[in-house]
Amino acid sequence: MSTGAMIVAIVGVLGALFLAWRGLQAQGLSVERKVRMATIWLAIIVGLVLVIQLTGLHLAS
Repeated sequence: MSTGAMIVAIVGVLGALFLAWRGLQAQGLSVERKVRMATIWLAIIVGLVLVIQLTGLHLAS
């Protein structure tokens, strides 16, 4: 994966976490609950990335 693609992927993940955080704020959840939910989302995203990396799935270039 090129450096540019990695930067775009990181920005995309951070943007998704930011949007999830804002959505949780709108529901009036406590900070601890928001952190827990953000951690769960981060684990899901990282887990999916690892599965894709380990199985060798990739887009044709």
